[in-house]
Amino acid sequence: MGDTKISYDEQFGIRTFKREICSELGEPFWLELTDGLVLPDMETEAGCKCCNMHTFICRLEAMADEKTVRKILYRVRHGIHPSQSAWAREEFLEIGDLDMFLQKHLETETERFIELNREHKDFYGQEITDEVLEFIQKNPSMLAPIRHGNKLHCMAFPYNMREYLDAADDTMRRYHACHCPFAKESILSDMPVSPILCYCSLGHVMNFTEAFLGRELEGRVVRSVLNKDLTCEYEITIPEDIMTQYIAPRGMENVIDTGKNE
Repeated sequence: MGDTKISYDEQFGIRTFKREICSELGEPFWLELTDGLVLPDMETEAGCKCCNMHTFICRLEAMADEKTVRKILYRVRHGIHPSQSAWAREEFLEIGDLDMFLQKHLETETERFIELNREHKDFYGQEITDEVLEFIQKNPSMLAPIRHGNKLHCMAFPYNMREYLDAADDTMRRYHACHCPFAKESILSDMPVSPILCYCSLGHVMNFTEAFLGRELEGRVVRSVLNKDLTCEYEITIPEDIMTQYIAPRGMENVIDTGKNE
């Protein structure tokens, strides 16, 4: 899905939401938004099935237009920043071709997971069994963006791939797919958190692409487990000048050969 080596900011939490909301709409808006609310706490939301985040996001959607809410959440992006993937910019410029860069990144990440499987090592606590490795290899956009024309397609890792693959029903599959401590438990409740929160995950995914392309980009959530899909998938638009400068004249519809039928 991007940079799997990134180090996360342990300070990420509701303060990150506050920073981005105040930056976009001002502190008076934040004070009005949170008046009378119990603010969501990442460590304790699971205990109430994320009811506080449900209320928080519902009020945010009621007080601000959808475009603004998406913009704010996209900037939250789990507290990470493109500077944390600065290595990718240097490598991209050295290669000088978008498709070649993506292919190399895919091959490197694929080999990494083959090695984890072979050596019986885990990935952030996830055991890379033969079944999990096969699932990853069938869905290469989990490892690197896949280009279709002027779009990059990305898919999020399920939080617990083994449980995801073994789930008895779709609800549990969505539950095991979700990473978000502010939303995951709500999937098992009667009040799931609004799927607009997944624009935070879009920002997380776009962080790597913005790092190697060196600019802010536009994207959208295509599928989301909070929207009752079984996967979380995203689409990022490649700017026209990048298409012209960094893609060899093989045709706008060139797709990296992943061996997967679309």
